Amino acid sequence: MESTIQQEGADDTITCGRLLENGVPTGDGLTLSRDGPTLAYFEDAVTPLLGNLVLGEYGFGLVRGGETDGEFARGVGITLPGRGAPDEHEHVHPSYAERFEVIEGEFVFVLDGDSRTLTAGESVTVEAGTPHTYRNDSASVASCLIETRPAGRLEEVLYTLNGLSLDGKLDEHGNPRFLQGMVFVDELADDTMFTSPPPLVQRAVAAVLAPLARRLGYRAIYPEYEDDAFWETRIEQPVSY
Repeated sequence: MESTIQQEGADDTITCGRLLENGVPTGDGLTLSRDGPTLAYFEDAVTPLLGNLVLGEYGFGLVRGGETDGEFARGVGITLPGRGAPDEHEHVHPSYAERFEVIEGEFVFVLDGDSRTLTAGESVTVEAGTPHTYRNDSASVASCLIETRPAGRLEEVLYTLNGLSLDGKLDEHGNPRFLQGMVFVDELADDTMFTSPPPLVQRAVAAVLAPLARRLGYRAIYPEYEDDAFWETRIEQPVSY
């Protein structure tokens, strides 16, 4: 699938991932080396480039869970220098393991309170139920392969959170509005769950407030965010994906 966006950048770099306003890219976006290992993965992408501009994170799919009957899903995550999820975004996936393999740059992974820095070629597997988060503290773009086994619903979660970020429905720390969060907890706690406040407290409050939130129009998953056209008209895509 070809993008209509003309790529900019120096001869040895490519810029994409900028917000589109009436088809015109605005802001800084994502700059990648044309000869770097990350850009090569776009050739095998099966989804558009998604972006959470609040957290400075981008990503795209390589293998969707539906292609493997839910056995696994795989994608690429890209984080801008000095960006990524804050510690308050520590979360767990109760029903599946998540493996990260660094493609380029370096990440700080926080697993069950312990921090470790991984660089290109290094990997870590986060077992089901292990609290974790990660960020890029370096001065360069960092990317990694992310694989979940079984696939779980992480694709849907990422589509929703990235879509909400583009629609201005996340706060400055990347958190959804309170009632939006209650619907997430009520529907997705068995897949993805933030560790603070304590999960038991979140579940109890969500059981009361999620029905109200749904009546007000909040959803855990928004189909419009899973439509390729949403991303193609909102985020500058690379030349092909």
